[in-house]
Amino acid sequence: MKKILTLSVLVAVCACHPVANDLEKYALNCKAVELSLQSDTLEFPYSVLFNDKGCVETLTTFGFDGSFRFKESCTYDSKGRLSESVGINDEQETEIRYEYEYDGAFLRECRVYGMNTQEMHRYVHENDGHHIVRSEYYGEGELEYTMTKTFSGSRYEEVTRRPDGELIGKATVDFFKTETKPSRILGDGVDIEIEYNDKGLPVKSRNVVLNSRGELQWTPDLDERPERYYTYEYDERGNWISRADRFHPDSAAYAVLTRIIRYQK
Repeated sequence: MKKILTLSVLVAVCACHPVANDLEKYALNCKAVELSLQSDTLEFPYSVLFNDKGCVETLTTFGFDGSFRFKESCTYDSKGRLSESVGINDEQETEIRYEYEYDGAFLRECRVYGMNTQEMHRYVHENDGHHIVRSEYYGEGELEYTMTKTFSGSRYEEVTRRPDGELIGKATVDFFKTETKPSRILGDGVDIEIEYNDKGLPVKSRNVVLNSRGELQWTPDLDERPERYYTYEYDERGNWISRADRFHPDSAAYAVLTRIIRYQK
């Protein structure tokens, strides 16, 4: 299931055209200077610094004990589009680097380099002026698969094939308002459902777990407990500062995520 899930949401996570800023990604309804997540179970704590346009400058991840784990620094071009991001590990080594090129507002190519500066991954995309409709993935320079997407309203059909035409998988994806918020993913051995509230935050999921940024994750206990329920507390500006995760609407929370948001004055 995990492998199929990764294929099904690859384009949604890595290849959709970038938004004007990162506020939507972090579920913020206004600009902020800094956002910090506190967690001790579901995902590692992190701290994000934003620039004055609402785009991420740095993303620093910590261990559950508070120790430094990883820092990602972002650079933008003259049009405000992400052009490069560099990841530094706890040994202060450049572990990974991303380079981005665009076709107008759409991401055209993303190249990923490792510690030896050699290209590890490359994603090449084509768009129709509204959506990215074709993506090629290259591993160490070799084409490994091609993914095509056919859109109809708030749904798209996704087909992934190897270079020789062999079918890897098919999926139908329904989404809530934007492609980054899937509400149903139905494919070979996969049936995922997500419900959102009027703020666009997930309130229920089945056969998948969502982290603080709404990204889809698989955990071993989903086979026994496929449903998750999410409830929120908000600050005076309407942004969530606490999320409780439950297996049942009336059960005790098994995980609580808290956020500290520092706003522009």
